[in-house]
Amino acid sequence: MRKIFIHSAVWLVLVYSLFFSLTVFLPVKSAAYRALSGILFMAGIFYFSGWVLAKEFLIKRKNLVLFILFEILVIFAFSVLRAKLLGLLPGDMIFFPNLQLEGRKLNPDNFLWRRSLLENSRFKSGRPAFLISLLMNTVLSIIAVLLSLYENKDKKERESREELQRSQEAQILYLKSQVNPHFLFNTLNNLYGLTYAKSELAPQMVLGLSDTMRYLIYETEQKLVPVEKELNFIHNYLDLEKMRISTPEHIRISSQVSRPSVFIPPLLLLPFIENCFKHGSIGKEDDGWVEIDIWDEKDRFFFVCKNNFPENRNKKAPGIGLANVKKRLQLIFGERYELKTITQDNEFMVSLAFPVFEKKNLL
Repeated sequence: MRKIFIHSAVWLVLVYSLFFSLTVFLPVKSAAYRALSGILFMAGIFYFSGWVLAKEFLIKRKNLVLFILFEILVIFAFSVLRAKLLGLLPGDMIFFPNLQLEGRKLNPDNFLWRRSLLENSRFKSGRPAFLISLLMNTVLSIIAVLLSLYENKDKKERESREELQRSQEAQILYLKSQVNPHFLFNTLNNLYGLTYAKSELAPQMVLGLSDTMRYLIYETEQKLVPVEKELNFIHNYLDLEKMRISTPEHIRISSQVSRPSVFIPPLLLLPFIENCFKHGSIGKEDDGWVEIDIWDEKDRFFFVCKNNFPENRNKKAPGIGLANVKKRLQLIFGERYELKTITQDNEFMVSLAFPVFEKKNLL
């Protein structure tokens, strides 16, 4: 609809401009006839070249030779018709003074093609009109073909982007859906340990698990969530972890977020925190520790997580959580994120930075 409106507006402006330029020399009625007829011929060659010939021979068949052949024939035919038919209208003498208007009337005899066009005296006298029409139609055809090719290219790129976006959204949804059972599996393991030991903290963990699952079920279906809600979820998760270890004071988290109402993708940070408890010393040795720092600067979000690990740690196959978050980061941010991991002196650190979203519907 927008395209039709723009094209219609352009042709109306051309008719309006041509009409008022002709009223300087011709009566209003004659000027209107010539302006409307001239623009109709221009529109005819424009759309026939760009939306019929170009689409059929260049876009569909990809045959340049046939396109050039038909384009030359169409330009010549439109030029002859334009010079011939516009020459029958009043006002032709204004532009070509060697013509005689006497006896010129729109009657059937004027359209009989008993004589060759090149031998027709009317065509000879209108040769300047034919050359002008030929030049004008050539320029219009070139513009139409280029515009048609550009629109086809833009359409393919738009379809490709939409297809890529649908594919990325499907992958992100799949990867995010794997996080929920992964988190639940780890938490249920912790809960099992407490109930097996008949710990008084088991009911409190069930309550905490209820809060975290509520977030997982109702909030993480969105593409973006407020930073504040994601941070609350992380704090709840750490509270659950503190219940199962003997040194909860060794878990430290610092969050200095100046804009808690901006948005980030949900569950991006959780896999890194889970790995601290899965592979680190925390909960296994008395000197185990975890440190988490979260802050923001301007339009970027920063996350740093550190933990120590046992010297004789067995190498385990990497879990799905860390692999998934890397894929999600690439799909969502492309090259706009920074992820670094450092292992040194039985300590592991992960540093992550990515842009925040000002609105919920920007992803």
